[in-house]
Amino acid sequence: MEENRFFRFVWRFNGIILMIVGILAIGVLAFAGYQFYAEFTRDRVISNVVNIEKNSEVEEDWQLGYMREVQGTPYIAIPLNSEQSYARSSYGSKSSSSPRNYLFINSTTNEQYWLFNQNTFLISNTKMLYGPEGDNKEKKVQAILYQIIKEDTNKDNRLTKNDSETIAISQYDGRGYKELIEGIDRIIGHRAVNDNTLLIIYQKKGIGYSAHVRLSDFTLQNERELPKVTP
Repeated sequence: MEENRFFRFVWRFNGIILMIVGILAIGVLAFAGYQFYAEFTRDRVISNVVNIEKNSEVEEDWQLGYMREVQGTPYIAIPLNSEQSYARSSYGSKSSSSPRNYLFINSTTNEQYWLFNQNTFLISNTKMLYGPEGDNKEKKVQAILYQIIKEDTNKDNRLTKNDSETIAISQYDGRGYKELIEGIDRIIGHRAVNDNTLLIIYQKKGIGYSAHVRLSDFTLQNERELPKVTP
């Protein structure tokens, strides 16, 4: 009799344990399912992506970004960003913020003008160029280097870093804008050689190149293909 009671107690105890384990398992699965659903349906914020799909319902607003000082000059540069929102599927949506132009302002005279007279390009990167020596905190910006995406070269209805880029340059105040090299894959790097010469290294159609840019007139010089690796 005592033995039967003991076994009934063990069975009940095991049953309670199995019930608790089952409830915990259901809870874990429910939480994981909720997390997956929330991740799948949440709004995603991305940058440097411009949706140009003609049949897509894209809501687009224009916002001025954060002010950038052009060091050593009276000028400031303010990006004009396109804020796009669009559905990516039946659930959730995407939103993107992408620089499309720059407003230059002379803080002394309050003269104002845009880098471009239209806002159709994507400016994927902007670099202030200084001289070769000294502390940048004490130096003046000599020129501004831009990476511009002008066309949807991979035909995915987006302007992104996956498209071919154009290397362009302007004076420190945004004047004298000039496109140096078109159709590049990416910029590998750049370095000031002296006060009038910039070395840029880049890849185009899978081949590496280096070239000099004369900063006095933005002339591309001495372009050379990088040596290939010998097996």
